[in-house]
Amino acid sequence: MEKVIRIEWCENWIKALFEKHYPQMSGIYTGLFWELAEKAGLWVRGTYGSPMSKALSNLTNVETVNGKDGEFLYDVFKLKK
Repeated sequence: MEKVIRIEWCENWIKALFEKHYPQMSGIYTGLFWELAEKAGLWVRGTYGSPMSKALSNLTNVETVNGKDGEFLYDVFKLKK
């Protein structure tokens, strides 16, 4: 039987992650975020359009971090204001 994951669970997990580990509203590196979501059992690697993806869309924006010369470094998720 396939595990059902609800968007609400994912949203609550995202809010708790930011509140506990990133209270200053700094971003979370996207790669780390997906690793943590997978470990929490709320996301399966290789899936798209999942409840976690929908929850992220509801709560966060993706921002690119560039180096001093403007070169791409990495992307982060930031909570919407």
